[in-house]
Amino acid sequence: MESILPGSNMNAVRREGNTVVRTAGPWTPTVHQYLRYLRVAGITWAPQPLGIEGDHERLTFVEGEVPLYPLPDWVWSEDVLIEGARHLRQLHDASLGFALDDSVWQSRAKVPSEVICHNDFAPHNLAFANGHLVGAIDFDMCSPGPRLWDVAYFATRAVPLTATTPLNAPGMEQARRRVQIILDAYKSDATWNDVLRVAIIRLYDLADMSKLKAGELGKPQLLDDAEQYIVDANYLETLRETR
Repeated sequence: MESILPGSNMNAVRREGNTVVRTAGPWTPTVHQYLRYLRVAGITWAPQPLGIEGDHERLTFVEGEVPLYPLPDWVWSEDVLIEGARHLRQLHDASLGFALDDSVWQSRAKVPSEVICHNDFAPHNLAFANGHLVGAIDFDMCSPGPRLWDVAYFATRAVPLTATTPLNAPGMEQARRRVQIILDAYKSDATWNDVLRVAIIRLYDLADMSKLKAGELGKPQLLDDAEQYIVDANYLETLRETR
């Protein structure tokens, strides 16, 4: 059975039985090597590469419900913050020791390159079953970077840290407490201000990428996304503590 999977705005994805077929790129061999490395390191909840077929890659299908926008109410549970942060810590720790020789990445490497970042670790790329996180998908944007790069983006999407609060999501009066839940679950000593600083940089980076992809992929709607990322970044700037 073949079906188009919803949710991706950067890559055409279809399911064929228990596998997923996606458009490949020069970075795909590196990502496949990394996914195999994660399995050896004990990560059993990420997709596994099955091969490259012409200009497409084939991966195992990760079972579970992947929430789509507008995100359902249950995504805003504190359990999602805790389980997401713990899985992200597992993912980062498992990447330690991955060889970078001759690696090619779709996303630019960032400094300090502490771990391999997922670069889009957010509810829309997580799989859930019976209310619990059971897997993560869409590793094609991964690249070396600092732990906080992923932690801050997860907070941006799961807290959420946005200029306009999504329907039924917690308001910004709860944001600082919810960010701390993520930091505690990840076992990070970063601060609220650290998260805001990196979240802002991350949003500007995402806006630049969306503008680039809008032209490359012929998807002008990505320009609207870029504009919203900048609005959110400007709003988060007003929350930063300057003292």
